[in-house]
Amino acid sequence: MSLKARSQSDLQQTGSSLDDGLSRSFSTSSSNLHKAGADEVKGQSRSIRRPVRAVRPLSAASASGSFLQINHLQGELVRKRKECEDLRKENKHLSNEIHMERITMRTENELIMRNLRNLNQELQAQIKELKQKLYQSQQRAALCSRAAGEAEESRNEAEKSRVLTEARALACQRDREASEADRRHLSEELQRLKDQHTKVQLSLTQTEKNCFESRLKLERITGEKQALLQEIRILEGDREELRNQLRQVTQENAQVKESEISSRRRALVSEEDSQKALQAQREADAERRLAERERQERTAECLSWRQRYGELADRVRAQEDLRALRQSKACQANIRSYFLCMTESDQRVKILKNPDGSARNFTEGDPVYISSPESSTDEPDRSSSRTTLRVSAPHTGRDPGPSHFDELPAFRGERPDSAPPCRSRKVVEYFWIPADQE
Repeated sequence: MSLKARSQSDLQQTGSSLDDGLSRSFSTSSSNLHKAGADEVKGQSRSIRRPVRAVRPLSAASASGSFLQINHLQGELVRKRKECEDLRKENKHLSNEIHMERITMRTENELIMRNLRNLNQELQAQIKELKQKLYQSQQRAALCSRAAGEAEESRNEAEKSRVLTEARALACQRDREASEADRRHLSEELQRLKDQHTKVQLSLTQTEKNCFESRLKLERITGEKQALLQEIRILEGDREELRNQLRQVTQENAQVKESEISSRRRALVSEEDSQKALQAQREADAERRLAERERQERTAECLSWRQRYGELADRVRAQEDLRALRQSKACQANIRSYFLCMTESDQRVKILKNPDGSARNFTEGDPVYISSPESSTDEPDRSSSRTTLRVSAPHTGRDPGPSHFDELPAFRGERPDSAPPCRSRKVVEYFWIPADQE
């Protein structure tokens, strides 16, 4: 009875462990599937949420065909890149799922095999014990049968001990019935153990079948993975080809852009040259107008100087006539002659001379005309008007007159006082020296 209870408890424990292992494997696989599904959903959401980088065109002024081709190639490149990323994520999820399935199946198989080995060892130990008990019962039955024979043989010899022999026979019969009952019970227990062994073998066969199916599934997934890797390689080759085409189109666009830039530069250079030529022409026209104006001014100045020269020539002729008349008078009377001297800013004295280099003498009352250029604040270099000042030689016993040039009265009118004084103005002093003094 103890063997039966022990075997039943072992079978219950084995069944519960198998149920726990299967439920654990199923829960692990379902959790892996849920995780894989969640990861796939997350990957899809991430792949959906990932922004697609917009590629700007290289030149907005390029041809429409190259622009459309670039847009098409960029779209193809983005789509291929997205497909590659999706395939990589799917490959990663499949690899993780295969790895987890392999680990769970390996752990389940190891647990089942360990439990089956332990159960087989326990069953073999129980069978061995039952065989020993059967052998002992058979030996006991043989001894009982031998004792019965000896009792039957000695019944004739010892009638006195018949009651004892019958009692012994009854006891042996009881023992034999008990041994028969034990043998029947052991045979039933052995049959039950054989049935359990058959069930264990069937479960082992089913486990091997599941392992073979999982191996086939693993091989199928591995083949699909190889196909996906081959497709990924093909897609990478297409991507490289698209990159090369995009690079060629980019180089062509760059060349077109460089040619446009060079043409624009040439146009700008030609425009600058035309502007420079126009500016030079304008400057030449301005210089020509300025030269024309200067020529007109010089012509007017020349005419004015000619007129003044004519007037001065008339005055000189009148003075020479007057001097000739005075020289004739000087022979008759005592008339003194003078030298006109000048000094600038307290420098050495200069005597006014004739064009031949001889000192010029003036008789009493001879007028002297001194011209000075008028200063102009706007155009000091182009001042053509001059102021003529008149001074007379001193008379004997009279005031010698002003000694500074600024104090001389202007000839034909007063000098203009509105002109601003010049900073670098020279102080010129005039004075008379009698010609008869040494």
